[in-house]
Amino acid sequence: MGKIQFISLSLISLYFHSATTSPEPKGCLDPSVVNAAEVALDQVNAARKEGYIFSLNRVYDVLQDAKEEEESLLRLTIDVLETKCHVISKRKWKSCEIKAIRDVPVFGKCDVSVFIQTNITLHNFSCTIQQVPAAAIIDTCPDCPTTESLDDPIVVETANLSLEKFNQETNMSNYFVLLNITGASMQWVVGPSYFVEFIIQETDCAKRVTDVDWTQCQPKNGTHMKGFCTGSHITFDDDPEVMLSKEASWISGTHTTIEEAKKKLSTSVSCSLYQEMLDNEPENSNRTIKNPSTIQTPSGSVLILPPTPIPVSPRIPAAAPNCPGERRHNLGLESVKL
Repeated sequence: MGKIQFISLSLISLYFHSATTSPEPKGCLDPSVVNAAEVALDQVNAARKEGYIFSLNRVYDVLQDAKEEEESLLRLTIDVLETKCHVISKRKWKSCEIKAIRDVPVFGKCDVSVFIQTNITLHNFSCTIQQVPAAAIIDTCPDCPTTESLDDPIVVETANLSLEKFNQETNMSNYFVLLNITGASMQWVVGPSYFVEFIIQETDCAKRVTDVDWTQCQPKNGTHMKGFCTGSHITFDDDPEVMLSKEASWISGTHTTIEEAKKKLSTSVSCSLYQEMLDNEPENSNRTIKNPSTIQTPSGSVLILPPTPIPVSPRIPAAAPNCPGERRHNLGLESVKL
């Protein structure tokens, strides 16, 4: 009888011990941790309204807390790289190409908290990002484009010329206006060449109406089209007539002046358009939601820091076992570890 009581007490003690202790910590190479980071990053990108979609570079650190009702809270520090996709595209990060050295790459980290039960649900996030220092890019690629100030007059002019070409040459029913410039760089080609990335929005000015100054049009309310564009403008360092004769095959149509032909040749633009819902329509209205009152939007922020000097200061070491994980990209940089 005494032996049976001893076994019973031992089992009860073991039960309460296992119920109160924290789960065994998982490392950065654990498949469940990597999967949580991948899913969480898609949710981080979906919650953001500005900037470029982040791609997962590695899991840097992880902390797991015990929660009730078989739900656990996972705190992750993940290293990220910017992609070429803007957040308005709402694409998954795995479908986006990361920015290469020639695109002026941006790197950083996100501290995220996720609840894990049946699904992985983002609770909150805090990200800090910065451009790779120009010196690090020049060391690896001396001829790559260098960054320009977004409010530089030539950058603004390049965006406006690119948008003008888009409005003139596309078959959209309404004009578009410039909302903001998101990136700018310069490279010497046949002269100073400026490259811009910018956001445009549909207006209520119809193209069928003549004598419209589209620069004065207002963005359309309600359901509308919004676009992410890349544009470029070359400032010729050669005699324009000689340059145009060399590149005549680039020019289509008839032009009355050299300046007209020069403008067409020197400016290029490409835009991807996306439909934005009504202002009073929920962003996730296309999803089936059984109980909307229980859906909570994750809180978060993204802080943009200035480029750091080289060498980059060391980070706080990771605390979890097998952390940090392996990097997926380093872009061939020598002096900066992304």
